[in-house]
Amino acid sequence: MIWTRRDRSKQGSAAAGAGPAEDPSAAASRAKMLAEHGDVEGARSAYQQAIDSGHPDHAPAAAFRLGLLLGQHGDWAGAQAAYWYAANSGHPEYAPPAARNIGHLFKRQGRFRQAREAYELAIASGHADVAPWAMVHLGNLLVHYRNPEGARACYQAAAESGHPEAARQAAKRLDALQM
Repeated sequence: MIWTRRDRSKQGSAAAGAGPAEDPSAAASRAKMLAEHGDVEGARSAYQQAIDSGHPDHAPAAAFRLGLLLGQHGDWAGAQAAYWYAANSGHPEYAPPAARNIGHLFKRQGRFRQAREAYELAIASGHADVAPWAMVHLGNLLVHYRNPEGARACYQAAAESGHPEAARQAAKRLDALQM
């Protein structure tokens, strides 16, 4: 279970008697090591412990990494829940890529309106790396839905972003739209 900010008040009773909590940084480090050794459930548990801490940096980082882990193992619902935690945290490093990844998951599920909203959330973050790529992904989505003007606007913004790779990809897609 991914705890939301609303659920934190329940943590005390849920964790009562569980012994002293591990430092969230240590829990996240342990989770990474467990994941590298193929212990998905152990990693999930350790990431969840870091998330449960509510630490302003370690909890969003752990949620984002848990989303990556669960997505790699086909647990799309779990990945999406973890990414939402990170996205809703507002953390400048983890919220934008979490929003982008939510967009990818929605797109994979054929939920294109929600994918668009998630990509727009990532774009609105202004994150120097994530926002330009989210523009490209949203442009691709709009091309798929026969909205070339919307796609053109996304690609143009990405091309002008200054991001070396995303700008290059966007320029290629803009050229393809012109044909």
